[in-house]
Amino acid sequence: MVVDSKYLYSDITDAVLQAHYTVKNALPVGLDIEVYKLALKTEMELLGLTVHADKQTEILYKKSVVGRLKADLVVSDCVVLKLTYSESTDAQAETTLKNFLSFSDFEVGLILNFAPDSQHKRLVFTNDIKNRN
Repeated sequence: MVVDSKYLYSDITDAVLQAHYTVKNALPVGLDIEVYKLALKTEMELLGLTVHADKQTEILYKKSVVGRLKADLVVSDCVVLKLTYSESTDAQAETTLKNFLSFSDFEVGLILNFAPDSQHKRLVFTNDIKNRN
């Protein structure tokens, strides 16, 4: 796999995208998102990636935990995945992923849409620009 040095964790995201499109092409449309999640987790593990489901991060306010956010999948302890099934742009998925990246040490996230004719989206929020409480 070719690593593109201008993209953070491009080797991991390339493998994730390969797995995403493999699953998307293999399974029928309209399934529950949990089915796609488990299939994607299986496919990524077959590619040799380490995958954790439903990883949580704490929301801190003035050094107190006031809530938690959950990532659908975390790959190789460096890329966060938000899975969706939406025919149009999913602003809620993007907001959720941005918040997870903001409140965690993760810097790269992918929104993977399993709807027909949908696209994926890459978000990067490096730790050096995050506003920490």
